Amino acid sequence: MVATNIGLLDARGHFNRFSLLVDSDVFEALNIEARKNRSQTHIMASGVDEGTKFSVCAALSGRFWSMRAAPSLLEWTQWCDEQGTKILDVSVDLENVMAGFIIPVDQTERPPFPLLGLEWPWEWRAGTGEGPPFTVGSMTHPVTGIGFRVDDFSPQGPFRFSLVSPTWEVAYKAEFTDQGLVYSPIAADATVRYRHTTVPAAEWINKHKPYLYLAGDRLLTPDDQFLAPRTDLPPFDLSLLSPLEWSGVDIKVESMGPDRLSHSIQHYMSLHLSRQEDFDILLDDDGAGEVADLVGITANDTDITVTLVHCKYSSEPSPGARVGDLYEVCGQAARGAKWREYGIDALLRTLDRRAGKYATRHPGKTPYLIGSIHELYRIRERAPRLRPHINTVIAQPGLSAATCSSKQQHLLAGAHSYVKALTGGTFTIHCSL
Repeated sequence: MVATNIGLLDARGHFNRFSLLVDSDVFEALNIEARKNRSQTHIMASGVDEGTKFSVCAALSGRFWSMRAAPSLLEWTQWCDEQGTKILDVSVDLENVMAGFIIPVDQTERPPFPLLGLEWPWEWRAGTGEGPPFTVGSMTHPVTGIGFRVDDFSPQGPFRFSLVSPTWEVAYKAEFTDQGLVYSPIAADATVRYRHTTVPAAEWINKHKPYLYLAGDRLLTPDDQFLAPRTDLPPFDLSLLSPLEWSGVDIKVESMGPDRLSHSIQHYMSLHLSRQEDFDILLDDDGAGEVADLVGITANDTDITVTLVHCKYSSEPSPGARVGDLYEVCGQAARGAKWREYGIDALLRTLDRRAGKYATRHPGKTPYLIGSIHELYRIRERAPRLRPHINTVIAQPGLSAATCSSKQQHLLAGAHSYVKALTGGTFTIHCSL
């Protein structure tokens, strides 16, 4: 099943509270850091179920549906039975389904955290109008012109706040009852003109509840669901670590040089990648001002993919959890991401120029491990018509996947977030077991 449309409610980001992603696979755009402070407001996905193509949608409120139309009542009831079976399937891993997002919890009592702020539902900001008018006495203001002020920061008791307009204030409290979180005025209430009738403001607010923001980036939604940032997740997606055996490699030797040192990290990676990818060109670009230690290029009729491989030697003869082994290579990966902005043509010109200098420095040697300068020229001619992709690979056998520390994970997460944001490509770390 592939998610193609997802709404995200951010518990932390005040200036981008709601966002909508639409693409062929929206989860590819979201790393752990982007997920753990967000909850899904809705999701639409498509896939194949026992050979039949299907689509399914679900919302934060608990409602789920399909975009298909049932040709008969019988087929609709059968569909309902199938979905009910899935919902009751205890073998389904909720953590896997939520994929690192905040998991909402139905709230029935006051959370023990101070109230820091309130906001009207984001739907009002997404609309084209000002919303219904609130009136106190003779003074009227639209809902979008009315703010909130927290009147009590206590972690117990009712939530207390005031609606604040340019000309009046109305104090409110909100308490949990068997009807959920119920809002009521402390004294005289405002009125709201809504759908051709005038009702007490409290009645309208209880049908259009605000978001409540609590200490610690916690959030109560209008559906009385409690959202808290995920602190149980590692800083970095450890599935991006790809351990290799590094047989015959001295992990303290990085460069293979013009003599193609077989015990070097760079040489090992050139052989490994050659077996994994069908490159048109694989180039040794190691040296001052390098694009990357190894650059792989693949081009077809519609796309060109450049793989930037950044190698780094280990500071010790055995793998470990040393942060120092990652600083430079993470920096190289971040610098390599600039080529997505500079453009593939600029990257290919740079590789051509550097390959010429390599041949001058090392007579009789070639930087081309796969392909040749002629293949590079042919790709350069076609490149302006091709859709570009840049993938990033880090090779550091001094990093142990089994003992990857929190400090190392934070460093990798920073490089990953930056590189993914600039390139939109894949990010892989080859390390030791």
